[in-house]
Amino acid sequence: MMNAPAESVLRRSRVPLYLQVASLMRQKIESQEWAFGAQIPTLDELEKEYEVSRITLRAALNQLEGLGIVRRTRGRGTFVAKDLSEQRWFKLPNTFDELVGTVANLKIRLLHIEQAERPLVPAFPFGNVGTAYHRLRRVHYHNEVPYCLIDIYLDKAIFDSDPAAFSSATVVPQLAARKDVTITAAPQVMRITVSDEETAAHLDIGVSDPIADVCRALVDTDGRIVYYAHIQYPAQMIQIETDLMQAGRRSRKKRSPG
Repeated sequence: MMNAPAESVLRRSRVPLYLQVASLMRQKIESQEWAFGAQIPTLDELEKEYEVSRITLRAALNQLEGLGIVRRTRGRGTFVAKDLSEQRWFKLPNTFDELVGTVANLKIRLLHIEQAERPLVPAFPFGNVGTAYHRLRRVHYHNEVPYCLIDIYLDKAIFDSDPAAFSSATVVPQLAARKDVTITAAPQVMRITVSDEETAAHLDIGVSDPIADVCRALVDTDGRIVYYAHIQYPAQMIQIETDLMQAGRRSRKKRSPG
């Protein structure tokens, strides 16, 4: 049972109560407290644990059942139908090389945009904005599951040099392979927010589900942004791994006499 009265805590949020309970249940499945294939607690037990009404619990279970996460069988109970323990497969890249390797073989679906050429207005001061960009909007897939919605602004001269290739495959590996483009900086900023209706539809998630909102730029030797991306990932697929001592080791290595 939760330490504080559950319903009083849950009602602090504007998110519907049943969606909050569904998220708490999902966490139990992801952590394998409720293992794949196992029967989850009964409604009586869930009512005591979450201190919410049966109507709310049934709505939460309907939500999870609709996503294929649980399976309800009349007379037998509710069972975990999907293994969520490995869903955090995507590790947010910490270096340019990691980024190239991560996106090299992804399947993409290009989305139609009425006006492809439009001015770039970066959310962060990543570098100098060029004269013209071509905009691409696409959904990336992993194992046939959509895992990010991405808006790309690519330097128009670079795009025009091979529009078919840039439209049909991931952009970053192509930029990394070009001899006429030298990337000297690759800043990115991540924020946690929630999905809107359009993002939810493309990523097959619920409206107001948590997402990782990433802005990323690739900057050339002149300090000019040649690539800018606004990317939205379902938060449950993202894992961030960093070495907090890595920068310190590099600094100490630079100061050493050798």
